[in-house]
Amino acid sequence: MGKIVVKAIFLPTLSMHWVKIKIRMLEQGIYTQKALAKELGVNPSTITRLFKGQRRSQRLERRIAEILGIPLKENNAEEK
Repeated sequence: MGKIVVKAIFLPTLSMHWVKIKIRMLEQGIYTQKALAKELGVNPSTITRLFKGQRRSQRLERRIAEILGIPLKENNAEEK
């Protein structure tokens, strides 16, 4: 098996630490941002900009939460 490289990613609206997001991606068999983009039906650069905080999309962030099994209530609880 190849080496897994973990890059720092952050979704501001999801309010989850990037490690949690990456762990959820790996648990779902989504090993790259490109694979996540394919799952969402968007260009990989869209995911890159979203994770870097250069783009905001509540629709995409909600969809990512659904795909990764992140309850929205959990996100709200972490903000408090």
